[in-house]
Amino acid sequence: MKTVLFLFAWQLLQGAATAQALHEQSHSGHMVWHNQVEYHTIQIYRGYGHLRIWTDSNSGGAGFDPVLTLWRNGVKLAMNDDSPTFNFYQSQLDAGIELFGLADGTYVATITAFPNFPLGNNIGAGFTYDLQAPVPMATWCPPLSPGPVCRQDRHFSLHWTAQVE
Repeated sequence: MKTVLFLFAWQLLQGAATAQALHEQSHSGHMVWHNQVEYHTIQIYRGYGHLRIWTDSNSGGAGFDPVLTLWRNGVKLAMNDDSPTFNFYQSQLDAGIELFGLADGTYVATITAFPNFPLGNNIGAGFTYDLQAPVPMATWCPPLSPGPVCRQDRHFSLHWTAQVE
């Protein structure tokens, strides 16, 4: 019986030892056009991963309102518009996605300005504003923007952490 307990405990410790948390990584930039789609790749290595991605681009309600989508092999895995639950610096209009059990490979995160949503479950289907003439972000006022003055910033900030098991 002691041998069975020892082996069970050893396996648990080995499993915990193989989990590897990666430090937070980030990517930031500026949107120039209202219909711009920003693409960023995220790599998962060595086993199934737990991925958390989020934005903190809204800056207390005075900044950029992002839509965040995660893709793998061109297929949409998840999309979020407003989920400020991942970091202290997020505002109510920031986005966040958390997924578990992701296989090794390359994932693509896209950031667009609200309400430029993906048109389908395949990245090739495009986005809502693809066929519109580009409007500079500095002069564009998104639908449902608060008040008579549009406060649309152009800065976006994407962050992610991954834990591989």
